[in-house]
Parts: sequence; structure tokens; C-alpha cells
Amino acid sequence: MAFSPKGIFILCLEILVVKRTFLLVLILGAALVLAGCFSSSSSNRSSSGPTAQVRVLHASADAPAVDIYVAGSRAISGLAFGEATGFTSVPAGSLTIEVRPEGADADSDPVFSENVAPAEGQFYTVVAYGLLGDDSFELLVIPDQQETPAEGTVRLFVLHAAPGVGTVDVYLGLDDALSTPTLSDFEPRDDTDGYIGIGAGENRIRITPAGSTEVAYDSGVVDLQPDLSYFVAAIDLESGFAPASTVALLDDPAFVQLDDQRARVRAMHLSPDAPNVDVLVNGDEVLSDVPFRAVSDYLTVLAGDYTIEIAPTGNTSSVATLDVSPEAGNAYSVLAIGLVNPTNGNGLELTAIQDATQPADGDDVLVRVIHASPDAPEVDVLADGAVLGGLAGVPYFTVSDYLTVPAGTYDLAVNVADTATTVIDLPGTDLAAGTIYTVIATGLVGDDDLEPVIVTD
Repeated sequence: MAFSPKGIFILCLEILVVKRTFLLVLILGAALVLAGCFSSSSSNRSSSGPTAQVRVLHASADAPAVDIYVAGSRAISGLAFGEATGFTSVPAGSLTIEVRPEGADADSDPVFSENVAPAEGQFYTVVAYGLLGDDSFELLVIPDQQETPAEGTVRLFVLHAAPGVGTVDVYLGLDDALSTPTLSDFEPRDDTDGYIGIGAGENRIRITPAGSTEVAYDSGVVDLQPDLSYFVAAIDLESGFAPASTVALLDDPAFVQLDDQRARVRAMHLSPDAPNVDVLVNGDEVLSDVPFRAVSDYLTVLAGDYTIEIAPTGNTSSVATLDVSPEAGNAYSVLAIGLVNPTNGNGLELTAIQDATQPADGDDVLVRVIHASPDAPEVDVLADGAVLGGLAGVPYFTVSDYLTVPAGTYDLAVNVADTATTVIDLPGTDLAAGTIYTVIATGLVGDDDLEPVIVTD
């Protein structure tokens, strides 16, 4: 199975334009039912009295979709976790904001209530923060000064609204090396205490545990448009390979979610007559002197388009090339298969397959089988003497689907199809619960060199 290339979404209305295919952005719609003191426009509104401007972000990971009442009237309906509204008018002065589960009766007890006092003509971002389950839920009412950025810059406000992530460092910038964090020891509920000015154009947000350079979240490359203000909040919403996402609040659209943009790619040298090889990505060597049957660790890359090449170690001329487009949140294996000197048409090539990233539930395991022996006939794959998951008459080059089997100890074997002739025997193979396995038949029958490679993902 090869990569299925996909384009990367472009954020609409030139608000947050992604110029590279590295960034996958999911634009979520905020469902608003505006009544009572709210009107239907996100701009300043006429009112019978003084007004302020308020928007709301739902950042409480364990809270359901909610209805929000202002001064006794339902103002927002069905606001889900991770969603935000645009600015809308509310009466200035003392108000009561109440939060109820979506669809709850208006006279039912709210799950949370707080009095606020928005000042006339001012802007505020209200964040539903914390967890209902541990009584840390609260409404953060953050004064949100709306000013025009200096020419060629943007204004950026950052809020740590992901208590499950803990204390972090935040890096802004395109440099691959992480040297000095923009925000260090940034604790849950911390913010930048107002907007900070940064240059417009391409940027990148990376989050690491405090004091570490191990990236836990990577936004990919985003293009921040000049003359705009971005209110960015990290929330406890898993995305890609990260435990968190970031949400950028604008005005139109109301918000965009920025998922983690990393993918994982590893290499497998499965060509029996090929020498040790170097692996190059976009012309840069990333692995050197890789021997037959070696499986590399995963390399982390940004989603996008890459050219992968292999060359005999110490030789600059590639012998196989593959264009790939890994997608955010997915893992892949790039396999060198076939023969440098084929006699049956199975020549050397690179191919890519997608790997599982989530184990089976409970006490089950995931297992797949790859027939990668270029001169081997069709085979049957057996477990305890019975064909495993319909894997009978499997030809070269076949990659099975992942099979879900109970954890345990199995006598695994590979037989020549429809015979009792065993060419690979794996008695007493332990398959541990919650583990993902890839079993690969490698080598040449003619050289009496057929061996399994078992990879634990």
C-alpha cells in the first residue's frame, strides 16, 4: 500500500494562509443560536444602552457541548469543546453568565455561574477552562485589547489552556534548532499578559515540556497575515502525535484549530542482494550504512512532499527513488524490496506502506504479514497449524491487513502454499497484549537464506 497523497487545506478568507503543504488545518464551525442580549452580527451593534464586545472559547476537555446564558437569556447554543464564537455585543455593566449542558431547561441549575462586569466599549475573551471532574472548572474573563498592529507585524496573545499537558516551553520561529524559548516555564492558566508584537509571515509554533527540547506539539509552518490579532490557546485535545492542539481565535472565521503536523517515517532494507545503503530525504542523508534486514527507528517529519532515495553506502548515485506525501498523525514504512540483479522481474524498488499507530483494545494484538522474498512461491501463513486470518496462497510482494488476535503464545509458520513444506518456523512466539507486530519473510529460497524479521511497532 503506497501513500495516498492529499492536499493541505488553505485557511479561508486570507486570514491564516498556509503556504506550504506541511500544515493540515481543520476549520470547525461554531454553532450559534443568538437570542436575548446577543444579535446576529459579529461587528459592533446598535443597542438600547452601553455595550461591550465578548467572545467565548470552550476549552474544558471533559465538559459536554454547552449552552451559555447571559443575563438570564440563552445567548449561545451547543458550543462544543475546542470551539469559539466571534465577538458579539452584550450590555455593559454587571452580568451573570451561566453555563448549562446543551439542551438543558433554562430554569435548571447551571453547572457554573459567574458575575462579570464588562466595561462599555471594551473587548473580552471568556474561556471555559479546567475540568468539571476535579472542580477546577472556571470562566476566565480576559480583557482583549483590539488594536491595529504596527505595519508589517501581527499581534499575538498566547494562553495555556491545557492543564493536562503541564508546564511547557513555547518556541516561535522557523529554526530547526530549539535554542531559546519564546515563553519558558509556561504553566497552565498562564498567558502573555496582553498581546505581543511579532513579524508577519511564515512562523511555526512548537511546544516542549519545560526544560526539554523534545517536541510535544508542532504546528508546522503557518503564514501569519499582517494587520491581524491572533488569540492562540493550547487546549487538551489530542492531535497527530501530540497530546494537545492549539486554537487561533480571530473574528471571521471565529476560530481555526491547528493540529499537530508531524508524521513518522522509517526505513526497511529488504533487498537480499543489495549492499549496505545510505538513505537520503530531499537530497540530505538521514541514515547511513544500513544493512540488509535492518529496520530503522521512526524519523519525525512535517507532513508534506518528500523524495526518498537509496544509494550504496559511500556512493552518491541513487539506485531507487520514491516520492511520498506523509500526512499528519500517520506513520509509514519505506521498504527497499526486490533484487539488484533480478532473474524473474522482481527488480529493486522503493515502496511505502502505512503503519498502525493505535494498538488493539483490551488483551488483543495487531499482526500483519509481509511476503518480501523475491524468489519464494506463494505461501500459507499458519498459527498453531491453522491458516491465520485467511492468509493462504500469499504471493510476493504482499502486505496483509492488520489482523486482530488474542494475546498469547503461538506456533507461527510459513509453508509453501497448499503443502506441508515449512520454510519459516517460529514456535513459541509470544504476542503481548497492546502490541503491534509486523512479521516479514525475507531472504532468498535459492540461497537457503529465508528468515523472518519481526518488527514491534
